[in-house]
Amino acid sequence: MSMYPFFGKYQMMPGETRIFSSGNFSLGVKREKEGWILLYPDCFREGENTNPNFSLGEYFQTGKSNSLILSPALPVKPLVFKGSQLHVSPTQKLTFFLTIPITIQVYFSKILPENLLKELPAKRLSDTWFGEAFDGEPAFSLGSEFFRKMDQLEIPSFHAVCPVTIFNNSSILLEVERLIIRVENMAIYRKEEKLISSQVAIEYKGKEVISSASFNYSKIHHGEKAEIVTRPRIEASTNLLKINFHFIKNLYRQEL
Repeated sequence: MSMYPFFGKYQMMPGETRIFSSGNFSLGVKREKEGWILLYPDCFREGENTNPNFSLGEYFQTGKSNSLILSPALPVKPLVFKGSQLHVSPTQKLTFFLTIPITIQVYFSKILPENLLKELPAKRLSDTWFGEAFDGEPAFSLGSEFFRKMDQLEIPSFHAVCPVTIFNNSSILLEVERLIIRVENMAIYRKEEKLISSQVAIEYKGKEVISSASFNYSKIHHGEKAEIVTRPRIEASTNLLKINFHFIKNLYRQEL
């Protein structure tokens, strides 16, 4: 059984099987007469993916189309970046870069919502909560690693680069404690061999003021003619007004 690269459109005849493998991730696919069997990564033993047991897979009844599409996507929930090492003075602008684990979307025939068979994270992320206990939102934890220059990046397999720019339009120093990255509003572009998400541009106006965020294409980061690979799950307005920063409140106050 041959190995195939991941993303793209493939034709498979009934009875044909393939393994899509890269790094530590493997996906087995078998074409049936009017459906597909998908064999997920946890069904493969480490180092053994040449003769998978498709009886362990899930079956999807889809009809006569022999086309299978594997497409990258950003995670299904927002990501929380812990930026305690980052500080932005008033009127200053900071640009830095994150790496975001992607998911693999499996479609049959065409990329349409109703044709999505499965969405598989290439890396499992920890669940977290963004905001206060009673008015926050569920998210994934992204951690605290960041890079100040694109050329410092060593991009792991199945990750996209995320450019982030923060403009401090307030009169006080901004300490970036917890920043939410709303990946549902972001696209993925291809630049040479890299996957790069939309640029996240945030204007900070103070702790008591809702900040604005936009998710854009940038010639600087994406290039002149970057190919759009995946569109946003949710199309956002030009400037999305939501809570983008969360500051941990000090529970202990010294008595005067």
